[in-house]
Amino acid sequence: MVKKLLSIIFLLTFSTALLAQEDDTKDLEILEGALIGIHEVVASPNPFSVATRIRFLADEEFEMDFLVKDLLGNTVYAEKQKAKKGYNSITFFRDELESGIYIYSLKTKTKVISKRIVIK
Repeated sequence: MVKKLLSIIFLLTFSTALLAQEDDTKDLEILEGALIGIHEVVASPNPFSVATRIRFLADEEFEMDFLVKDLLGNTVYAEKQKAKKGYNSITFFRDELESGIYIYSLKTKTKVISKRIVIK
């Protein structure tokens, strides 16, 4: 009886260790994928009253979505963009948007970067 109990404990411990190791490998693959894409994302000026420029560094050429959402999650602006390798910028005009806090996102196939902008 004690041998069976010890065997079961051993198998549970061993299988848990293997599962944890597999999770670490998946996390590493996800992290490596996240390193390719967009870096150094900055909106300037922020806060702004008429327009702001979102600047970012791209590791390669790719298509992406540029989205602006209000704090309720409603998309108030959406545009497809083509990023080139190196430094890029997107000019965003306030147009009819009211003063307040908005969230802008740069969305590729593998990564989404979201940051806050403030309209005066």
